[in-house]
Amino acid sequence: MINNKSQQSTVNGQQFLFCKFWIAIFIFMMTFSANCQSVESLEKKIQSIQKDIKLAEKLLKETSKNKEATINQVNLLQTQIDQRETLIKTYQDQINAINKEIQNNKNTISRLQKDLESYREEYSNLLVLSYRNRNKVNNILFVFSSEDFNQAMRRMRYLQELNDIVKEKIQEIDSVQIKINYQLEKNEKNKKNKENILKEEKQERASLVKDRDKLNKDIASLKKKESQIQKDIKSKEQETKKIQAQIENIIAEEIRKAKEREEVARKNNTESVDYKLSGTFAQNKGKLPFPTEKGIITGKYGLNQHPTQKKITTKNNGIDITTTAGARARAVFDGEVCFITNQGSNNVVLIRHGLYFSLYSNLDKIYVKVGEKIQTGKEIGRIHTNVNDGKTVLHFEIWQENKTTVNPTLWLSK
Repeated sequence: MINNKSQQSTVNGQQFLFCKFWIAIFIFMMTFSANCQSVESLEKKIQSIQKDIKLAEKLLKETSKNKEATINQVNLLQTQIDQRETLIKTYQDQINAINKEIQNNKNTISRLQKDLESYREEYSNLLVLSYRNRNKVNNILFVFSSEDFNQAMRRMRYLQELNDIVKEKIQEIDSVQIKINYQLEKNEKNKKNKENILKEEKQERASLVKDRDKLNKDIASLKKKESQIQKDIKSKEQETKKIQAQIENIIAEEIRKAKEREEVARKNNTESVDYKLSGTFAQNKGKLPFPTEKGIITGKYGLNQHPTQKKITTKNNGIDITTTAGARARAVFDGEVCFITNQGSNNVVLIRHGLYFSLYSNLDKIYVKVGEKIQTGKEIGRIHTNVNDGKTVLHFEIWQENKTTVNPTLWLSK
């Protein structure tokens, strides 16, 4: 006959092991989830880079009709090389993440196997206990030999709980075994995935070598045209300074008007629309949409060393985005068109967003007019395609009220 003390001890033991089981499962699922997110995020990054590389390859093919190397081709090729290097680095990060996941899974499986052994041992003890109470007569005597009614009820509950725990243990053992088998299969898949990534990395490294060889040849070809390149650089700098002076004057005038409107709003005890819009624009830093449907940044903001004339450094007030022929420039935020220049194939559009301004240049067709209020995503104009090298490049800038530019890449979401 089983006394109350041993009865309570057995039930407590089952509860302890039950809690231990679910704690192990919780730790396992959290670890698995964290690693999966890491691998999945890297996979998304890889897909994004591969998409950019395919676009770069497409753009390079569009310009391949021109057999002579150009600065734009060199910039685009350098961008593709940078993308391949980033992709290779991401492949390595993904392999490291997979290795970590495999090891974490092994550790989790090891813990689960230890718990499984404990469950099986406890299950064996339960079977022995159940065997002792297998006779219905013994169960009846066990209940009716109670000292009072309450004890009889406790013993009946105990017998029922014992039977339920045995069933639960069978289910729990099966459940843990299934999870272990699943993780073993997962690790095998990870190993195969790792092999595929290593193959892709090898192919990417081979493409990288070819790109570098092509880049070196193009640079060598362009060096032979040093005098012409220097003339082109000087001419472009003069044109840029001229447009920049115009932009600075326009911005100064727009800021003056905005301050007048702000003064009127203050006297009327109302909020200035310009300052409200500026605050909204600033809050969207890093979230602004790309000014083209698709494209690759081939000209970076700030001081840049010339790709072939190493002694020459050029300043870029914005970024240059290479895109496909016929592409349209799009407004990155709500605003009002405040300035348009008409210079043939290099038209410039300036949009005011309160006390911030966005500039779009190298447009051969304009779809807006001065004073027009536009919304985010509105098509501003068609980007010019150079007939000599087949390149379609949008120049994009962001200006502040103090007549200085900021790095657009820090403001765009892409």
